[in-house]
Amino acid sequence: MRTIVIIRNRSGKYFSTVSGQHGGGHTGARAGLDKHEAAARGVELMLRYAVENPEGGDLMAPPEVMELVPEHLRRVK
Repeated sequence: MRTIVIIRNRSGKYFSTVSGQHGGGHTGARAGLDKHEAAARGVELMLRYAVENPEGGDLMAPPEVMELVPEHLRRVK
């Protein structure tokens, strides 16, 4: 199962949800107060969950966050 990392903006704050291999992950954790913190957290989560997953993973985030994430970490194969 591929890892899915989701970053959402809710009331001006960013939150993350991760579904990882073997049921690992979390729901609704704080990911930052601005787009830079959210992008950094998204990268951390992709490195932690998607890179280690043999099936890879995908990052879903608002456009302002995605533009700050390196392209090779938006979708890991």
